[in-house]
Amino acid sequence: MEHLVRIVNEADRQALAWLRQQAGDARVERAARQLGQTHKPFVSALYRYLGVRRPAMHVAASDHATDHSIGDYYLARIRQQLARHTAR
Repeated sequence: MEHLVRIVNEADRQALAWLRQQAGDARVERAARQLGQTHKPFVSALYRYLGVRRPAMHVAASDHATDHSIGDYYLARIRQQLARHTAR
């Protein structure tokens, strides 16, 4: 089934497995083929298409970024550049 759906991370894989259990493989496959006429649909698109509310998924802590220092650094640089640009 994963060949029909865009899986980005482990949370998507778990969400797809849950959706298949709830809605059934045939229904999920039909929805993926219907939505995926031009590209692979995201798992969230399948949930919306099928009218299913996505449950909270628990993913291992290693999948979550814990160090945001690099992102914070670049955001600060962007803000500086924007401030200089608007000051002109």
